[in-house]
Amino acid sequence: MARTAILVGAGVIGVSCAYALARRGWNVTLVDGASGPAMGTSHANGAQLSYCYTDALGSPAVLASLPRLLSGKGGVSFGLNFNPAYFRWAMQFALNCSASKFRSNTLALLELAAHSKRAMDALCDQHDLDFGHRIAGKINLLYSAKDRDHAAGVRAIKQSAQHGQCEQDIIDRDALYALDPALTGLDPDVIGAVSTPSEVVGDPFLFCTALLEVLMREYGAQTRFGSEVVSVQDRAGTGSVMLANGERLTADRVVIASGIDSNRLLAPLGEAEAIQPMKGYSFEMPATSGSPRISVTDGKRRLVFTNLGERIRVAGIAELGNGTRTIDDDRTQWLIDSARECLPKGGDYSQAGRFWAGLRPATPNSQPVIRRASTVLAINAGHGALGWTLAMGSAERLAELLSD
Repeated sequence: MARTAILVGAGVIGVSCAYALARRGWNVTLVDGASGPAMGTSHANGAQLSYCYTDALGSPAVLASLPRLLSGKGGVSFGLNFNPAYFRWAMQFALNCSASKFRSNTLALLELAAHSKRAMDALCDQHDLDFGHRIAGKINLLYSAKDRDHAAGVRAIKQSAQHGQCEQDIIDRDALYALDPALTGLDPDVIGAVSTPSEVVGDPFLFCTALLEVLMREYGAQTRFGSEVVSVQDRAGTGSVMLANGERLTADRVVIASGIDSNRLLAPLGEAEAIQPMKGYSFEMPATSGSPRISVTDGKRRLVFTNLGERIRVAGIAELGNGTRTIDDDRTQWLIDSARECLPKGGDYSQAGRFWAGLRPATPNSQPVIRRASTVLAINAGHGALGWTLAMGSAERLAELLSD
């Protein structure tokens, strides 16, 4: 008899987990309080599958910048919050800002990202999914010799561990124009970039929608949308979730993959994780002749440009500790203005719209939590800004844990 699993959360993590289990013979049910898949943090994120850009958030540079980040309304800010869970998170984060921790956390993420790329490639080879998936290449802009030296050090760390699997070059500004003529209009302060030709893009909302159709059609997956889970129970080797309408669903395994909302269900079970919200924003605008085809990351302003065909998505801002889901007009305007400073002709800014805000679930070491909490309960959460990149690899790891 096939084993059964309930996936709580239908973003990129939950849908990917459902696929990893279904293809191993599990009967899966996706449960989400939203009206459909990928309606939360997965809905309109940066859309970049950055398999080689896995730098941990915690680093000596971030720790040195903490006074500025605490005041901040720039690309990255750390909120002042005296909630005990937030304080404990901050202390753990500080301990992960050493050079050795930055190295080990970055390499752990790089390994998981490589697993994720293999899983995504295998999925796309087996199923014809339409989500704008393409190799776009990516550049990470450099503004100073200090930036260049830091980038060279991180590149060396990754290449030594991956034996050159992540092809990255540090190039001067003049070489950018050969990669993409649209880059002639870049911020004049840019001196060069880290170029990663293998990086990929894809729309996460379209991915979840397309993969869910495959799950239902070919694997018999069930869905319960518009069904808020209010509690999870582990009773005598059987898992159950209680819905807001009073209905109880049971399965052999329950997987919590609901991002920042995971602790609402885990805390009553004594399984709360060190996860804090990191609020981000995005907008879209029509592509123009000045829009880059290549993906662009601007570390100075903490934003990214992704070409999704006829539209350019710009995503950025990381407000740690901000758990509100409302869209702040001042922040979206900051994002538009910052994007225009970086790439004045990057798109039709006069038509900027489709504004979005989402809460990335961040851990102190930047690594997601992928573990079994009991014989019945499992957790796959805390992917921070790399949820889309790490989704398929995380799902494979989780499925392997449940298959043991």
